[in-house]
Amino acid sequence: MNKELTCNQVSALISFYIKGKLNPKLKEYVDLHLAKCPMCRKKINDLNNILGKYQNSTPKNQIEKEEETLGYEFKNRLSAYVDNELNSRENIMMKKMTISNPTARKELESMYRFQKAIGNAYNKTKNDFKYDYSKEILHKLQDNKEYTTNYFYKLMILFTALLITIIGGFLYLYF
Repeated sequence: MNKELTCNQVSALISFYIKGKLNPKLKEYVDLHLAKCPMCRKKINDLNNILGKYQNSTPKNQIEKEEETLGYEFKNRLSAYVDNELNSRENIMMKKMTISNPTARKELESMYRFQKAIGNAYNKTKNDFKYDYSKEILHKLQDNKEYTTNYFYKLMILFTALLITIIGGFLYLYF
């Protein structure tokens, strides 16, 4: 990772930075940027002031419930995230949760390992299974086609013989 972050990158990480949920290396990069950028420092100070007022007025039980709900939503959307079934807003939210929360990261990594294990098991089973049903079905269809064709020719010959006999009988009676 480039050691110098842009203002946009820092803005995306501000909430995680303030909550202290960035990994140490990423926090170090944000700190380096903040040392050089007065605009980003001002944003963080303003947010800290707002959050300080909010935390004093919001009961801790409510904050814990919000974090619990966030974890519940993460677990519910994890499978959809891995399968790329989320819209872009939900996808970004899942990425932010994964970046900031080590537990969420472990959960995501275990989901990827599980997905890979299932894929490997499927491929192994597919490769180990030697009997090819598709060839057997095609063979039966071709045999059935030959049977139908042979049956058609036999009926045609019988019909022609019957027609010749009938015409021959009329010719015999009238001549």
